[in-house]
Amino acid sequence: MLRNPATLYTALYVGQFLFLGVQLPFFPGWLEAQGITAGMIGLVMGGSLILRLVLGPIVAWWAESQSDQRKALMAVAGMMAMSSILLLIPQPIWSICILTILAIWAFGCLVPLSDTAVMRADKAGQVNYGQSRGAGSLAFIVANLAGGVLIASHGDNVSVVWMAIAASLTLLVVVILPRRTVESSQDVEAGTIVRPHLSEAMRLFRSRSFILMLIAVGLTQGTHAAYYYFSELHWSALGYRSDLIGILWTLGVLAEIIVLYKGRSFIRRLGPVAMISIGAFGAIIRWPLTGLSPPLPVLVGLQLLHALTFAMTYLGSVEFIARAVPSGLSNTSMTIVSTLGVGALTGLAAIFVGFVFTAEAPLPAYLLMGGMGAVGFIASLLLSRRWNGGLINTARS
Repeated sequence: MLRNPATLYTALYVGQFLFLGVQLPFFPGWLEAQGITAGMIGLVMGGSLILRLVLGPIVAWWAESQSDQRKALMAVAGMMAMSSILLLIPQPIWSICILTILAIWAFGCLVPLSDTAVMRADKAGQVNYGQSRGAGSLAFIVANLAGGVLIASHGDNVSVVWMAIAASLTLLVVVILPRRTVESSQDVEAGTIVRPHLSEAMRLFRSRSFILMLIAVGLTQGTHAAYYYFSELHWSALGYRSDLIGILWTLGVLAEIIVLYKGRSFIRRLGPVAMISIGAFGAIIRWPLTGLSPPLPVLVGLQLLHALTFAMTYLGSVEFIARAVPSGLSNTSMTIVSTLGVGALTGLAAIFVGFVFTAEAPLPAYLLMGGMGAVGFIASLLLSRRWNGGLINTARS
């Protein structure tokens, strides 16, 4: 059973999301305990995302030409595991920052590489992509809850131990993955996958509709920067224990899963641009109110808005690409949205948030997130007026 492709590809997601489920909400608390300021945390986290923008496409381009899919996966998973394990050793702040950047960067590169591998396996009939990805979301919830309980009982050091174990398990899974899943003769030429032409990406930027979508989605997803990297510091200052913080994160993920599960019906009723607009409007409401440190019942309700700010925006972007982008550029457009529209903007937002955030007075940071959501909302309204619902014209539109 351990050699079953479906089991292995599912385990690949489980390992990564066990890592993420502790890294996102709890790892900043460990960094702060090491004497790293909020501003430096923002630089480190943002820097890792910007590094992903610079180097991620190069890694993906190299991976496309490999007949053994494990090469790229092992290189990136190995970097994540090595960096996470080295964080267990007492060391100066500067080396902690470098290892953190490497670990978060490696994770950011590993996710799209894993998506490609699992989608190929799905097309070959070896695995159900949706079920495997859903198992990853469940693993994230488990990490949130279990990690929160353990950290509340034993301290922040649990987070780095957990991350090291999860990263090592991920690397182990990669080692025993199948060499390659080949879907058709179109994918292979002389035993290797044909490299995509990176110049094709520039055609997308000739479309104002695509640019407006990129702005709307990128800014809305970027509004999560304060939540991803500083919510534990904020909520801990309010007296919330790590286990309660884990529950709050879990509520957001559960709301996200429900929307993703019902995604087809939302798409039919609303369409992609309306979904993006709803997500951006949710950010305008969610983040300033979160920054006001409301009572716990109100905060629970705000966490449920993750269904809008993340899930609605995500589904809207995927459906827009499916309807508007020529099929030959769909993979390119998804990469652009992931690395530029989401990764880089989230990274830049994390850097700015780090300079204005304090756990005792977090409102300015969250107002910045709300402002980004407002600009994203305006961009989505402009997109609704410009896009006619069909294919964009990459020559001039």
